Amino acid sequence: MNQELRLRPPFSKFAVYLLLLLGLCAVSACKGDRATAPAQTDGVSPEKRGAEIVAEFLKRDAAAYRKNRVRMTIVSPPEPTKTYDLEIWRKQTPAETLTLTHVVQPAAESDLAALSIEKPNAPTVNVTYVSSSGDFRETGTNKMFFGGLTAQELLGEWEKYDYRLLGEKDLQGVKVYEVEGTLKPGVDSAIAKSRTLFRADTYLPAELRLFNSGGDLVRTFQVTKFKNVDGHEVVWQMEIENHVRAAKISIETLGVDFPAKADDAMFTRERLKQLAK
Repeated sequence: MNQELRLRPPFSKFAVYLLLLLGLCAVSACKGDRATAPAQTDGVSPEKRGAEIVAEFLKRDAAAYRKNRVRMTIVSPPEPTKTYDLEIWRKQTPAETLTLTHVVQPAAESDLAALSIEKPNAPTVNVTYVSSSGDFRETGTNKMFFGGLTAQELLGEWEKYDYRLLGEKDLQGVKVYEVEGTLKPGVDSAIAKSRTLFRADTYLPAELRLFNSGGDLVRTFQVTKFKNVDGHEVVWQMEIENHVRAAKISIETLGVDFPAKADDAMFTRERLKQLAK
């Protein structure tokens, strides 16, 4: 593991929270699937249809408030296997999306928390609080974290890409749309291209493959279980594989709630400070 991945707390633990944020951008295995069929767009261009599919996914994923409890297992030899239970609160408005993530287990690390601030047409900011120095620290999304994954790919940042529908497939008996995302000109990212299989029935991603500028496959996200919670279709279990480094991350949802209201004070830097103490 290179030195960049051996960062001292809170950054090494902060990466744990980032791994969750792309939980809805996951996948299910493609072994034995039929070959991709030509795109059927009924006169609509593949580019427009691809953008429509992504927009539909984001619309269905939206919720004013969301509360998740997640268990993450990280295997990255030669480091020991690590397991974390996380509590995640998300608040969405047209102006911004705020996500507070708190490590609740192991208890020895329950002082770790992070706040993600996403705004349209603006760089995403990830904030942590360092109690030893009394400082708030901010990072962008191109930084590489635990397991060799970047914050940008884990957060999604769908607006960085142009999309087009490649075609339709049968994935384990379910119809899916294969959509290719290509990095927009002038936009910076380690991920130059993505290919996502969206389920036609729920528009949830069923597979996500990420490629670098050389066309090499660098990550695979696989969903192993979906679930309906209070009328919301959600990803329940997923696996992430880093093909560049020997790292695998398993994410299991322990519970999801969609409350009508939450205390807005929890989506603040002051709340980060409270959790750190």
